[in-house]
Amino acid sequence: MDTSTPAQPGAARAGADSAVKLAPADLPAGLVRALGADRVSEWQRDRGPYNPTAWMLDSPSGSAAALTSGRPNTRYTKLVDIWCDDDAAGAALLGQIIADSASRGDACLKWQLPAAAELPVYARDLNFSALREPISSADGTQGVRGFVLWHNEWPHEQLRYYGQTTLFTCGAVAAMTALSHLGLEPFADTEDDAARERELAFWRAATNFPACEPLGLAVAVHDVIAQAATGITLELHLDTTEPTLLETYSGEERVFREQLQAQSRAEAASRGIQQHTQLLSVEQITQRVADGELAILLIEEEPMHYASTPHWVVAHAIRGDTVLLNDPWITAEQGETWVDSHDLPVSTAILDRMMAFGDPAYRGVIFVAR
Repeated sequence: MDTSTPAQPGAARAGADSAVKLAPADLPAGLVRALGADRVSEWQRDRGPYNPTAWMLDSPSGSAAALTSGRPNTRYTKLVDIWCDDDAAGAALLGQIIADSASRGDACLKWQLPAAAELPVYARDLNFSALREPISSADGTQGVRGFVLWHNEWPHEQLRYYGQTTLFTCGAVAAMTALSHLGLEPFADTEDDAARERELAFWRAATNFPACEPLGLAVAVHDVIAQAATGITLELHLDTTEPTLLETYSGEERVFREQLQAQSRAEAASRGIQQHTQLLSVEQITQRVADGELAILLIEEEPMHYASTPHWVVAHAIRGDTVLLNDPWITAEQGETWVDSHDLPVSTAILDRMMAFGDPAYRGVIFVAR
């Protein structure tokens, strides 16, 4: 970040050392000049439902401004960018953003930086830690570093992030991410083409076109585990025996997908995969995650994106009533990056709400563990 040019942003003051929040579209002229055209364009881009907020602080030591965002109904805030004309002002504003994040119940504050950038001097003693480097894949995984400040100690092992490169391969990527964490290497390497070929191949094995429904996905995961001859276990929970993820289909478009799901059910039975049809509570799911299992979850995305879509994520850590998800999806065109989707904290109450897709609602979970 460039902190070498003094400027007077000219915002209304909330108090001698209190930051003002405003919509990015309402940046005052002084700040616009200080940021420069390219930076302002990034601050004012359409960030959809992801709570874009500009912060301004005028203090005796100088001026500072920042842009934050974050998905609704989650427990993190992302610092997208911060500018200051004096390190003391930058530190003061950062302290207010951290305090605001903690006071609203976030688990953490994330910080997104260009790949070549480092944390500024005034942030280096605040216990920000680096997020694990992602595999270059979907838009939003390249050219960006991530750091995180947990508001409470939360030791856990991070999953390696891979972003789905299509609209429909979330199930394949969630499963591959879980298997990778358990010691297999379904992505093979970090080369774009090789990893993407494996993503698509796994999806083709699991899909019933275009979605990966729980039975077909469980069969594909089972076959990878069996081929590797490892000690990984799999358990499928799906509290309906009716076809799933077919809510928008009718006629022949529905019939052939029902036939494919019937085939997946037969394949699951032939492999000894038992479908547990008793509804799992969110408490049962999170307890198993707390005990070390990974849960590949079918969710409804609406609470996080305000658009209804079935989706697959991996739950991999829990602290109190907060669960960490690894989400393969990045809404890159609206400013999201892998920093949003990796180690994504949500409350158990929101997770319970998200884990109800369809009408009537059903719940799909695939547990894997070593």
